[in-house]
Amino acid sequence: MKPLVVMNYAAHYRVPLFERMHEEFGAEFVFFSQGSEEYWQPHLDVNRGRFPATVVLGFETVAKLRVNPGLARELLRRDYDVLVKCINGRLEVLTSLVVAKARRKPFVLWTEIWNHPRTAFHRLSQPVVRAVYRHSDAIVGSGDHFARFVIEEGVDPAKVFVAELAADNDAFASGADAGAARRFREAAGAVGRPLVLSVARLVPEKGLDVLLRAVSGLADLRPVVAVVGTGPLRDELAGLAAGLGVDLYLAGGLQPQDMPGVYGAADVFVLPSVTTAWVREPWGLAVNEAMNCGVPVVASTAVGAVAGGLVQDGRTGLVVPERDERALAAALRRLLTDR
Repeated sequence: MKPLVVMNYAAHYRVPLFERMHEEFGAEFVFFSQGSEEYWQPHLDVNRGRFPATVVLGFETVAKLRVNPGLARELLRRDYDVLVKCINGRLEVLTSLVVAKARRKPFVLWTEIWNHPRTAFHRLSQPVVRAVYRHSDAIVGSGDHFARFVIEEGVDPAKVFVAELAADNDAFASGADAGAARRFREAAGAVGRPLVLSVARLVPEKGLDVLLRAVSGLADLRPVVAVVGTGPLRDELAGLAAGLGVDLYLAGGLQPQDMPGVYGAADVFVLPSVTTAWVREPWGLAVNEAMNCGVPVVASTAVGAVAGGLVQDGRTGLVVPERDERALAAALRRLLTDR
């Protein structure tokens, strides 16, 4: 059975999967973005891999609504047995579903959403999303939390499949070059001091302000907070850290091959995500990466890797309620003093 996979783009961490899908099933790919979405970081490459791919770009109208007339033509002309479509792209999802049904091809929806956003647009669109769920022949996503959510939305459990989201375990578990870890510590100003690491875009839903407030209560431990990522809140976070007396190192965007050295420098990794009106952390792949590197993990209840069972409180990491800076401070103190 030959799949045609329609995605917004191929993120670097998806490339090994896509290559294997092509090798084993002859999968081909259609992408409709070059990675310009606000939830992607522009320094990271997309759509590169050893698999056949076509990029069909549309254009944006009001409210970031992308119109892509070329996508329907592409889906109508291609030869495939099953159509797999990610949840991204409002009109692209509907276009893909309609074409699949018209051509009598099975339609598989690939989604990692585990709550419906609360914006006015999303409240209005919820019946449409539920209709897409109902008319999908199968739905696949990362973790049991996704499965519970779509079943609660009325999806037949027999149509729901879990495909665990994974990092390149071997690449991270092989360990970092000691020199790379040392250089990152030196750049962060953390030589001889605890280093608290977060790998996240600098956006509200990552909860980095909560992390800074939590660390401000640990002055006796003299920790340094290092954040790897880019985003619009850089200046705001720098100002907050200065006001709180927290030493913050904003490392900017780094490449995937640099990350083992970054994790190797850390004493603890934190993903303090919070639920917003428009998103809840689907998974948080940096958690997988940190675990592979042997770094203790603290994550909030708004992180998909927590709800999906990877981070289990007291077993595989520490879990704190989202937005609870006191609980986060206590978890950090526990890990930083447990030596």
